[in-house]
Amino acid sequence: MKKFFTQPIGDLARQNALAFLVINLAFIGVEFSGTTALDAVEGFVNFLWGFTLISVIVAGYYLVEGHVPEYWKPATTVLATVIIFGTFLEILEFEEGFFIPMYFFWAFNSLIYTLTLRGTGIFRPIYEYITLLGALIVTIGTSADFLFGLDLPEAFDMFFFFGWLSLVVGTSLGNYFAWGDKASSSSE
Repeated sequence: MKKFFTQPIGDLARQNALAFLVINLAFIGVEFSGTTALDAVEGFVNFLWGFTLISVIVAGYYLVEGHVPEYWKPATTVLATVIIFGTFLEILEFEEGFFIPMYFFWAFNSLIYTLTLRGTGIFRPIYEYITLLGALIVTIGTSADFLFGLDLPEAFDMFFFFGWLSLVVGTSLGNYFAWGDKASSSSE
């Protein structure tokens, strides 16, 4: 157990990136199937969702360390804190439905992160563009509700779902492959 929690950050990030993707795909599958398969463990799975995402976010600074200012390190910690705090609010059902500010903050930061690092070669271009598209859609969708108090028509739900899926895939696979590329280039 000690080795799991003290493993190299790149290995931890890659494992959590894949776990984050799997958890999101499981949520989507359960949602579309209409089953109540996860109801008994929904709080635990939500916690895993938040934990895997904050692991990827915190490790992200070490992935891009030479390309961003040092103040990004505490900024990733702030984002991770908002994510886990928002996750706990959702688990406790403090906020009805989803805790929109958390998703807005994550998407907005992902948008800044991706735009800043675009073209540096850290992330494969396909995942840069997927993340960028998803972050833009989720930022617009959540800010409409959160910042401007607009209720978007249900017709936008599928568009928002596409954005969410893009952000999840871009974040998870982008980080997974970026850490793999970094490990393989440093061992050559």
